[in-house]
Amino acid sequence: MSRRSRLVLSFFTLVTYHLPAAAQQSKDDSLRLMRDNMALQAALRYPTLRMASVQVESAGSMHYTSKLYGKDFLSGKIQPRSIVRAMFNLPVYKSGSQEISLITAYNSQETVLSSTVNKIPQSTIGDGTYTLQNLSLALNYKRSDSLFNRPIIWGGTLFTGFSLQSSYSRTTGLLYGIVLLKTTRTTRISAGLVVSIDPSSITPVIPTFSYWHKFSGSPWEISLDLPSRLLLRRSIFSKGLISFGTEIVENKLLRKVDQPFLQGGFAFKDLDLKNGFTLEYPIFRKVLIGCGGGLLYTTTYRVQDPSKKNSDYAVGITRKPGPYFNINISLLR
Repeated sequence: MSRRSRLVLSFFTLVTYHLPAAAQQSKDDSLRLMRDNMALQAALRYPTLRMASVQVESAGSMHYTSKLYGKDFLSGKIQPRSIVRAMFNLPVYKSGSQEISLITAYNSQETVLSSTVNKIPQSTIGDGTYTLQNLSLALNYKRSDSLFNRPIIWGGTLFTGFSLQSSYSRTTGLLYGIVLLKTTRTTRISAGLVVSIDPSSITPVIPTFSYWHKFSGSPWEISLDLPSRLLLRRSIFSKGLISFGTEIVENKLLRKVDQPFLQGGFAFKDLDLKNGFTLEYPIFRKVLIGCGGGLLYTTTYRVQDPSKKNSDYAVGITRKPGPYFNINISLLR
């Protein structure tokens, strides 16, 4: 047998030997791509599934009025000029249907007051820039189980928030349970309860309901997550997702205050209704970028002792609606 014949025979022997391995590798790659795409689509719709995210937001200047213990206090223009939110979610233990994860969050809010009218002369608050910076640590326990032959997810989260500008911290918690009522390729329905272990919470027990549906023969889908959001969505640019609708966002930052009528640790709480759009797109396999904007409407804005009931607050602020815009980047697991 010639040298050339031996080389040809060796080549075909090697090819024949590696064909099953190549086929298996191709199958594994296809499964991996399918899993990655499913994880991507889930993370686009549910930000809590992401490993890390950073968002920077700014809002326009809005007129406001306020009361201190029921008396006229400050009025003028207020602008949430820079709001930075960063989150990192790391599973630290997983066994069977149980998972324990550690969540770290950073929140910074820079607010500009202008054209200020102060009705209480003893107060030193006036025009200027006011900043709040907080760090939060949370330990979350989640378990998948069944109830009356239906899948259920239940667990609890322990939160500790720290002011980075003063030696003040608070620990709260919540318990949750979610029953999956229906899961198909085009429809998902679930219902549950969230119990807040926090004296200052608006409602200690919150019923939840989630409905997602993909319309037949249409790129559009609807996502309803009570009490937090109602969105109409569709895929865009192949892998991206654009959403239109309304979301409720609560911000709660801690800080010690040293003012004539405000002494001690306080929580600065605002509950915002965001009406607008969000656009997100994967630029790499595990990286999402996005932006959003619209009209910001503040339903409540309060400064209160966080150990007291939500109705027992020191400062109540009424803020007119105004525009907002944000950009974000996220890392997937």
